[in-house]
Amino acid sequence: SAALPEPALAGGPRSRAAALPTPTPTPAIDLAALMLQIVAEKTGYPVDMLGLEMDLEGDLGIDSIKRVETLSAIEERSPTPSRGDRAHLSGLHTLGEIVGYLGGSTKATGHSSDPAPAKASAHSADPPQAKAPAHSGDPQQQTAQKSDLGRFCLELIDAPVTGMAQPGLLGGGEVWVIGGAQYNSVVVEQLRERGVNAHAVDALPPGATACVYLGGLRDCADVAAAVAINREAFAVAQALAPALSAARGLFVCVQDTGGSFGLDAASDPLRPWLSGLPALVKTAALEWPQAACKAIDLERAGRTPEAISSTLVDELLDGGAEIEVALPAAGGRFTLASVAAPVHPTVALIGPGDVVLVSGGARGVTAACIAQWAGESRARFVLLGRTVLADEPASLTQLEDEPALKAALLAQARARGESPTPPQLAEQLRELKANREIRQTLAAITAAGGEARYLAIDVADRDALQSALGEIRTQWGPIRGVVHAAGVLADKSIAEKTTAQFDRVFDTKVDGLRALLEVTADDPLALLCVFSSVSARCGNNGQSDYAMANEVLAKVVVHEARRRPQLRVKSLGWGPWEGGMVTPHLRTRFAELGVPMIPLAVGARMFADEMRDAGGEVELVLGGAPRAEALLFAGASARVYELELNVQRLSHGYLEGHAVNGTPVVPVVLVAEWLSRAARSFRPGLKLAALHDFKVLKGIRLTGFDNGGNRFLIQGTAIPDGEGQLQLAVRDAKGQLHYCARAELSIEQRAADSGLPALNLDAWDGEPIYQDLLFHRGSFELIENIEGISDQGVGATVRGVEHAGWTDEPWQLDVAALDGGLQMAVLFGQRMLGGANLPTAVDEIRVYGVAPSKGLIRAAAYGRKLGSNAVTTDILFTDSQGRRLTELRGVQNHALPRH
Repeated sequence: SAALPEPALAGGPRSRAAALPTPTPTPAIDLAALMLQIVAEKTGYPVDMLGLEMDLEGDLGIDSIKRVETLSAIEERSPTPSRGDRAHLSGLHTLGEIVGYLGGSTKATGHSSDPAPAKASAHSADPPQAKAPAHSGDPQQQTAQKSDLGRFCLELIDAPVTGMAQPGLLGGGEVWVIGGAQYNSVVVEQLRERGVNAHAVDALPPGATACVYLGGLRDCADVAAAVAINREAFAVAQALAPALSAARGLFVCVQDTGGSFGLDAASDPLRPWLSGLPALVKTAALEWPQAACKAIDLERAGRTPEAISSTLVDELLDGGAEIEVALPAAGGRFTLASVAAPVHPTVALIGPGDVVLVSGGARGVTAACIAQWAGESRARFVLLGRTVLADEPASLTQLEDEPALKAALLAQARARGESPTPPQLAEQLRELKANREIRQTLAAITAAGGEARYLAIDVADRDALQSALGEIRTQWGPIRGVVHAAGVLADKSIAEKTTAQFDRVFDTKVDGLRALLEVTADDPLALLCVFSSVSARCGNNGQSDYAMANEVLAKVVVHEARRRPQLRVKSLGWGPWEGGMVTPHLRTRFAELGVPMIPLAVGARMFADEMRDAGGEVELVLGGAPRAEALLFAGASARVYELELNVQRLSHGYLEGHAVNGTPVVPVVLVAEWLSRAARSFRPGLKLAALHDFKVLKGIRLTGFDNGGNRFLIQGTAIPDGEGQLQLAVRDAKGQLHYCARAELSIEQRAADSGLPALNLDAWDGEPIYQDLLFHRGSFELIENIEGISDQGVGATVRGVEHAGWTDEPWQLDVAALDGGLQMAVLFGQRMLGGANLPTAVDEIRVYGVAPSKGLIRAAAYGRKLGSNAVTTDILFTDSQGRRLTELRGVQNHALPRH
């Protein structure tokens, strides 16, 4: 079920906590009257039903999308236009609170200390209002939007280790390990052996900020036990939410679904039912932008708890920043990528007279999809829904717009001596509109050439389903297809969502599928389809329960496809649909974020094509390319991705040869390596093309090299409007900034020319470079042979990491060769500047390959600019076949002060 990505308007603790400047004062009496007038316009409630004490959501049913419209209208039409902080406004509950804030008061007015809980609103695949004409608006915009739509299947891709840890593990803070039964104590013991302050607990203590949840590794006795792990993980996330909503921290969920997130063969039919954990983690990452979140699928495969724990601890301390990591027992490290794949609508398995059972198919976008399919298949459709069909009063049949209907319903109620509240009136209207939509859907299916029946049955009610289907089978025949599209939403942040809201949203999806599979177990099914959402792939603000449920559905039907190869199986993760709930404001916002919406007719066509697709892909996203950043809505560019590492003799012994006055100093190119690994980990599936504007702001002296090490944070932030670019930084444990650079990443590796331009060089005079000219010693004596030097530059053969013996790290750059090149630049600087010098900046590090070369490497440093106290060179590296490996462009060496 495709739900529109919600703006960050849930009003969680983080938005209320910030001290914000008060907007320009506006007359409160004018704002109050204006507020009531605008709310009446937006909701259809008469002004005389409204009061400033009313809660927007609990009393008036104003969801976050309608809130955006209302606040925008208030700001535009107020006597003195005010631009209050939108995040703060999002945290206000009553009309009076908003009036007070916009009027210049920081005190809440009409505040309800215990606001009514959000009312879950029923959705069949998407809001019922999403029935706008498919081709409304600018035709050019429609064409452009359609061209942005695609079809994306899920694949495992390699994710090399970085040798860096999850932030929050190495700094000495308490890390709580929970949920894993026999695994808890073993994981804690191994973490403590590696310097992590870990503890095993049965419940998180108040204020906990770092947690590793291991519940997904436990054995499950039955489906109910597996499903319960999802709820347990959500409860752990709720316990963390008060702290992590506005602070740094760590949340890791570990599961065993085959070490592939269910994509590869798995024999245990219970494991898919616990697989909602990654969607919870991805939603938490959106709602907690300062926290590090990770979902790990670790295949147990009969291994001992010690062996499983060792694999997990290695991942936590050496793995990387990917939010989803798959660790199969056979080895390797993988993450997930959504890859464009064409549809092949060639073979129809459902034909005239075949019976298809559809949950949630009588309303919303699902109804449009079924009507389109009915015209091609001529099948018979059994539509399930919760709404009970009732006759509509004749006095209402000619009324269409919402205000008129509300007014008529209110007049009828008052004529009966009743005084309905706004929520009661809204419920009457919802029932009336739902009845109309169901009847329209039945008529549309019939007009298209199919047949349809509507059954008012809760999809999770197995007994009612079984009874009704017995009659259907007698009259129409066996069930040949199942489409599960029923769903509800109750958007609230993890911190604010109630248990009742979670259960209603989650159970409708998960218990509904379970019931449908059970009641059709003996039917000759040819097709099984579930309507999922892009939120399952990316997470979504306020939709942890919805995202988790859809993730479970996807993995369960993937298992069904594997178990029943004759069955065509589809999990359709819809992006946002064009429709009635998409206001001009949100349409503009989606456009700014690069999120295309699906026109109704286009989406219906995509669905019908999938029903005839013979390609075999099961888990799909339909719509725009799935990008979690697009769903952040507020602060996407402010998210800070982090990894951390500790540098000491035990892990980086080779740095002993890069010491000044006896203290090891981190080489510039080693920092470039750290940034390269981090960038690829922050953006899995992309390749590093270059590091730009690489700057040494403060060199790193390893004062703790033999005494516990020095800890560093590698940070990355997205660059606004910079597709595939990250701003990177290296900070020490105190927050001091040492290095920065801008990473450019792309799908394809940069193509390179072969060979190097010629240099006119004089013969080297034979002076020992490491005894007299350079401070480098031991493993950092990396210049194998100097070909010559002149005022044009210097040429040499240098050793790579293999020749240098640096084989214990997952190198992505050949750090040894690059350091040898910088040593050449120092020698050139000595010639041109007449004394000692050090590299201080590199304009660009261009990368042409991933793995370091195995042989000796030729390097050439070209003089580009000479100043009174600085020299600039370009350094090019080629392998033994003359292929260009790396370029250091604009290497700036500055002369050291002379004493």
